[in-house]
Amino acid sequence: MEKKRSVVIIGAGPAGLTAAYELSRESNLDILVLESDVQVGGISRTVNYKGNLIDIGGHRFFSKSDRVLEWWAHFLPVLDTSQYHSEIGYHSRKKQIDSLLWRSAKDAMMIRPRQSRIYFKQRMYDYPLKLSMNLVLNLGKKRTLRIARDLFLSWVRPIRPEKNLEDFYINRFGREIYQMFFKDYTRKVWGKPCTEISAEWGRQRVKSLKIPELVWHSLKKMVGLGNGQSRGSATSLIEKFLYPAKGPGMLWEKVADECTKAGVRISMQSRVTALALEGGRIRQVRYTQGGVEYSVDCDEVFSTMPLQDLAKAMAPAVQDEVNDVFRTLEYRDFLIVGLKLSELRFEKEGGEFIRDNWIYIQDKGVTVGRMQIFNNWSPFMVSGDGAWVGAEYFCHETDDLWHMDDADLIQLALKELEKIGILYAENFLDGTVVRCPKAYPSYTGSYSDIGKVRSFMSSIPNLYPMGRNGLHK
Repeated sequence: MEKKRSVVIIGAGPAGLTAAYELSRESNLDILVLESDVQVGGISRTVNYKGNLIDIGGHRFFSKSDRVLEWWAHFLPVLDTSQYHSEIGYHSRKKQIDSLLWRSAKDAMMIRPRQSRIYFKQRMYDYPLKLSMNLVLNLGKKRTLRIARDLFLSWVRPIRPEKNLEDFYINRFGREIYQMFFKDYTRKVWGKPCTEISAEWGRQRVKSLKIPELVWHSLKKMVGLGNGQSRGSATSLIEKFLYPAKGPGMLWEKVADECTKAGVRISMQSRVTALALEGGRIRQVRYTQGGVEYSVDCDEVFSTMPLQDLAKAMAPAVQDEVNDVFRTLEYRDFLIVGLKLSELRFEKEGGEFIRDNWIYIQDKGVTVGRMQIFNNWSPFMVSGDGAWVGAEYFCHETDDLWHMDDADLIQLALKELEKIGILYAENFLDGTVVRCPKAYPSYTGSYSDIGKVRSFMSSIPNLYPMGRNGLHK
């Protein structure tokens, strides 16, 4: 028999598990996945706290690729529950779960309605920002006219070239909206002003959204034409999305099970310590598990490791010039405070429970950046009645915030959300904290020299970097 080629995949997140599953269809491959955590899914795992589920950072499933949509549907059947969104209240979960629809949904990829809004000075604004009566009423006529003027100027007289993220935002939203909603919030999220962040970050996150498209989409909504879900719509405008009933980790656990059945070995709590180079190729991967060191010879390596960790693991060491770029790449770390509450202070609008998946918190007086309402992602995310929310904080591992005790972080979240009118601390029932280091690769620091890193990785023919951190994207 022909000897199987050895493939090592570093990381059991979405990219790593997708690669493992696709490669498992080849009969001549011996595949080993090394995951440093106790569960699969990476940043897309679902954390279970006493039956209350946390989606770290929030993950909507959307793709314009039929192949990707079919791939997801292979693992989880798709069920449209979007029209039943109004049934999801904080105090009627048992009734929902007992219904035939929701019993079917618990093992499915559900179609969910999207609603995210900006919370600014105790008022709600559409997100993405839309030209609407809500915007006019919240801002007033004078400010609305200034916004319209700046939108027009940004369209007919854009800043060229776009040197940084400030230029990018002004070109797409105008100076008035930039100063209201993006300037200070970006500093809160990234710890740096927009002038120090590459415009490429905006092009990656905002995708193809343009001023004419924003205006046209908003006008259609105002007069009731269409729902903005055409195949060519910008990702930021999609108003429905797919979502696993029990959070994103549910999908990746299914994928991991399929991989295991196909003969893929998944080694948990296995941290890579060295990638041994010989003759320009990676010949061996070394890792530790339970305090014991292991090594495996390999023909191909797929890596989702953060690029800094990848560079540290190279043996022999990466040349100094390239290593300096690796070493000074920057990241933004993330933590989420899960709060179980008997109710939210502003939970009803027009007699119905608010429908937001996310709320972006723009107020300058608090450090909390966003809040998820897990009830609105899926009723299966919540144990019992009440509201289950996640207060999201962006920081660095060196910040005091990162090192605060969990109990102190819970009190901070309660204090800040009460201060801006979202909840009453007296309604708090329980809480937990999840920390996620290197959650967001940053387009700052040495990112302008990322080409040197890519050239180095391309010079190793059997190394395939992939995923958010593996590509620093």
